[in-house]
Amino acid sequence: MPTPETNLNEPHDESPPALFRSWSQMYAFVLILHAIIITLFYIFTKTYS
Repeated sequence: MPTPETNLNEPHDESPPALFRSWSQMYAFVLILHAIIITLFYIFTKTYS
């Protein structure tokens, strides 16, 4: 288990991501977009096969 002294030397970046207020919102957006793209590829495959 790391000690508090070892964590002091590591950079700690708390800046928010671009276009979102928090990192969890960005992660949710990426997961939702991923699901949409997979669904669209599935529909295209079924339609044109």
